Amino acid sequence: MIVLVGVAHVINLRRQIEELIIREQADIVAVELDYGRYYALKNKVEGKMPYIYRKMSEMQKSVAEMLGTEVGDEMLTAVEVAQVLGKEIAFIDMDAQKIAEGIRKNMSAREKLKLYGSVILAPFSRKKLTKKEVDNIIENEEKYVGYIREKFPGLSKALFDDREEVMANNLSALDKRGKVIAFVGDAHLKGLHSRLPTAKIIKLRDLLGDSYNFSYSVVVN
Repeated sequence: MIVLVGVAHVINLRRQIEELIIREQADIVAVELDYGRYYALKNKVEGKMPYIYRKMSEMQKSVAEMLGTEVGDEMLTAVEVAQVLGKEIAFIDMDAQKIAEGIRKNMSAREKLKLYGSVILAPFSRKKLTKKEVDNIIENEEKYVGYIREKFPGLSKALFDDREEVMANNLSALDKRGKVIAFVGDAHLKGLHSRLPTAKIIKLRDLLGDSYNFSYSVVVN
């Protein structure tokens, strides 16, 4: 059996992740990382990646700082809890360099120019994030993902389709060895479920409940 859990790379979900791993009693804990990215997150090592990938990472980091957490904390938490409980750990995502190659290969010059503009103009100055804004992002996530797929088809193929195919294949192989609980970005749930229709789904909004009733204000340098 496979349990797919949607998480956000910028929201602190430590308590929920700990409770889920214990409650589901899975044999294997899988995370949306390859080993290289896990090592980099754990040891705070920054690798050389394409400009677009770096800018998107910077945006994630900025939002995470607004919420008082760090990008990737939920994945590190899942691995740490699995280690304490003696569970097998699986890194199911595509290798980061292959993701980077996919971005370069699939994006047209026009698409890259359009994305450069949208990323560069993203607001990195003073920002107040309210519960209403977080609610809106969570409730309309499929709409945002659909927009990315429509406007940036090459990027979405590299970041969604190709990776989800790899993750689904890895999860199918793990499923033969025992019960699997997999922590993946909430935006990947739909694509993974289409490839793994018998998997149990726990969405981010269900995982959070009322715990995201907050508002932060920070200055991002």
